[in-house]
Amino acid sequence: MYTTDNLSGVPVYEQIVRQTEAFILAGIMPPDAPMPSVRAVATEIAANPNTVQKAYTHLLSRGILYAVPGKGSFISPDAREKLRAELEKKLQSVEELASQFAGAGIPKQEVLDAVERGYESASLRE
Repeated sequence: MYTTDNLSGVPVYEQIVRQTEAFILAGIMPPDAPMPSVRAVATEIAANPNTVQKAYTHLLSRGILYAVPGKGSFISPDAREKLRAELEKKLQSVEELASQFAGAGIPKQEVLDAVERGYESASLRE
């Protein structure tokens, strides 16, 4: 389920966080679904369990996951809505960046091409 790229420059725990978020947004991990154990993910991606635990802790602190003592971690019932709200806030940042790009004389088509490449790279990962 999880894959990591040690040469990407993105910390492994952040790759786990991003993939979990993508799985939730895509409906692959529905509300109240159990997360794989830290040990299982660590084995799957050949990572230190502490790295996986760091990712889970980050998701727990944001309310994307919840923990049940003795049972493990689960997808929060409102995780998808929380993630979408975070993305909507980032969309405002995109508007601000677009304004800065325009002010710097960067052609609109270059910005649109960059957005298109982002969408294309996301579809390749699916």
